[in-house]
Amino acid sequence: MKKLILTIMLLGGLLAADDVNITASIVESSDQIVLEVKVSGSATPALKVPQINDFEVTNGGQSRQSNFSIINGQMSSTATVVHTFILTPKGPGKFTIPSFTAEHKGKIYKSQPLQVEVVSGGTAQQKRGRAPAGTVTATANTGNENLYVQVTVNKNKVYVNEPVVQTFGFYRRINLMGQPQYIPADSTGFWKEELTPQLTYQSNGYEVTELKTALFPSSPGEYTIGKATLNCNVPDRGSSDDFFGSFFGRGKNVRLESKPVNITVMPLPSEGKPQDFSGTVGRFTLSASVDKRDVKTNDAVNLTVTITGLGNIKTITEPKLNISDEFKKYETVTDTKINKENYEVRGSKIFKTVLVPRKAGKLTVPGVSYSYFDYIDKKYKTLTSVPIQLNVAQGPKEETGNYASLPSLPSAEGVKVFGSDIRHIKQSDNFTYAKRPFYKSPFYIIINLLPLLAWLFILFYLKVQKSKQANAAYFKSSRAYGAALKNIKILGKNLKKGKEGETLGKLEQVFAEFIGHKISRQGAGLSVEDIKCVLAEKVKEQKLIDAAVELVEKIHFLRFGPSGKNTADLVKLVEEVKELISKLEKAGL
Repeated sequence: MKKLILTIMLLGGLLAADDVNITASIVESSDQIVLEVKVSGSATPALKVPQINDFEVTNGGQSRQSNFSIINGQMSSTATVVHTFILTPKGPGKFTIPSFTAEHKGKIYKSQPLQVEVVSGGTAQQKRGRAPAGTVTATANTGNENLYVQVTVNKNKVYVNEPVVQTFGFYRRINLMGQPQYIPADSTGFWKEELTPQLTYQSNGYEVTELKTALFPSSPGEYTIGKATLNCNVPDRGSSDDFFGSFFGRGKNVRLESKPVNITVMPLPSEGKPQDFSGTVGRFTLSASVDKRDVKTNDAVNLTVTITGLGNIKTITEPKLNISDEFKKYETVTDTKINKENYEVRGSKIFKTVLVPRKAGKLTVPGVSYSYFDYIDKKYKTLTSVPIQLNVAQGPKEETGNYASLPSLPSAEGVKVFGSDIRHIKQSDNFTYAKRPFYKSPFYIIINLLPLLAWLFILFYLKVQKSKQANAAYFKSSRAYGAALKNIKILGKNLKKGKEGETLGKLEQVFAEFIGHKISRQGAGLSVEDIKCVLAEKVKEQKLIDAAVELVEKIHFLRFGPSGKNTADLVKLVEEVKELISKLEKAGL
């Protein structure tokens, strides 16, 4: 009875969609060609084999695999039927294997034709692409070459803060049982930016999935990108071919690892380095503008400086503004916009400063200059904006405090006493004593109740301790907020005492432990992506998630970056972390 019910559920899932996909690939070629044609989707209609005149075709049989999932109570299912054909060439030459077709609900689906070259001696070869020149490749293969991973970088010798594009590729010829687990390579010493979306395509009979990451080295030296790991579950060919047996089968686990990749990071040249150079590397443009040119004294003018281009946008520092005493200058506010189209990190950083002219006349906002290292042209460049002239008219003067009109306080002579509410307590020598026995007094009852109260307290304490052991994750989560605030308070005290050395590391540890306690994991093992995934599941406000990720990246960059850290910046950073943790706690993390 259980099998019948399950069968009905599965059939209901199979009718949920109508997508059909047909792919043809050569999995082996020597004296004969082993051709696999996969029909996959929610339906698997009958395959129509074309007429292949240049080969003798032998049917090698077929196999079927099914995947099922239940999301929000709705079941969806897909199936894949793999048809195997053995092609024996009749002679040498270049041939085309026509498209295989299938018809479903009046619509025709077909595979792509394959180009095959048969050389003298009977060996058949499919035309293959070659890897791009100038790449460094590390590969780890399984024994049967049906699965392998590959890591490439577009260059292995760069300057500090010059982008390196790392590509992780997963190649497979067989279906997987479940979602693979990807563990990124260790890239200590690099600032990371994930590049999206991931690529999926067919190549030489493989289904390929690529993940790209931009790496920015923070200091010179010899670095190694560690092993990237992919854990996946594949069908065990030794298991039963029964439909329910393959559906409930566990398959076998396969672990794929890439080889480490070495990268040489060169220091920036000292020759020609401008005095105002702050470490920015890339290719940029600069513009400066004001929101109005005709103003009055003591009116606010918004000066906007925008640096746009290619590179690590987050490391762009604030340009120095040489503003004269003719203006009153307020603190600068920054805004960062990043675009990762075409797998390049580019964007703009905007600096907005409020200026208030102090006197009337024609005043000039000096041009803004900014220096950076162009890693493409391999030289330093300085950008300068055009000075901006303001027409300032005389406005109202700033008002000063006038206290002459305030009413004077009353003199002591004008105060009159109308009466007093103090009454003296009268003393008496007549004392009375309690006439009831001690055992009837409340004190006696309390003494007798103490053992019972103590016993109840012990029972309650033991119950709480048992609950803590059974729900350790809950208690740790409930105390995460208080523990984080306590540790942040200690960091603030250490900063006031001049202990700045380990502040960034401990601050990063406090935030990671706060997140880890909320999800019952060790905070030390959480990466930026892990934190981002946790917040995406538990916090609804996307702005709060973006702010948390940006703050973690900021702490990490300041910790390992070349720029200096002063006490004021560290105190401000500690307050930002404290405020962020409070917001996450209120958001229901």
